[in-house]
Amino acid sequence: MKYFISGWAGFREALNVPEDWHFLAPFIDLDEVGILDFFNDKSGNILIGWSTGGHIVLKHFHFFSEKFEKIFIIAGFKKFTDYIHPKIIKRMIQKMDSEPQDVIKEFHLNAGLKPYIPENINKHALIEGLKFLINSDFEYLSCEKNNITLLHGSMDKILPPKALHDLKKLCPFAQAYVISGFHWIPFKVLNSILHS
Repeated sequence: MKYFISGWAGFREALNVPEDWHFLAPFIDLDEVGILDFFNDKSGNILIGWSTGGHIVLKHFHFFSEKFEKIFIIAGFKKFTDYIHPKIIKRMIQKMDSEPQDVIKEFHLNAGLKPYIPENINKHALIEGLKFLINSDFEYLSCEKNNITLLHGSMDKILPPKALHDLKKLCPFAQAYVISGFHWIPFKVLNSILHS
């Protein structure tokens, strides 16, 4: 089984994740603890974590690396606010209350996505996800196993390439690539890497 843990406001429709991937959107489907509970009895060949999803996988890497043969992290980070000022996220939180469509649209455009606005926006879940980005961090990355690949888009407008270099320092065993793409790297680009 192949699993995909998405990022903030990373709706399946926006990312065009193929149907044969089991898809989870953090805080919309499950919070951090819920995601760990969900994977308690799951394992598989490939796990992809994108952005917030990637951070959750890295934060609990020992747990996930025991369950999956290959793990791919796209636009991962140790602590989001090492690269993005907390004031920007706090402004997004305030704006989410009154203009959630605008916040999602702007984020999707910056991430290199065609904006997708769901009919029913779970504002509470998305605000919880933004608060998580302000506070979440981890000290160590226990990645002795060589089953992790870190990917970062060469035109990422949200996270600088430094986020990738900082992760590589924490996990020297990881394969790390800067590849053509934005904060999101489409599956047509990813496929050649996933099956190499």
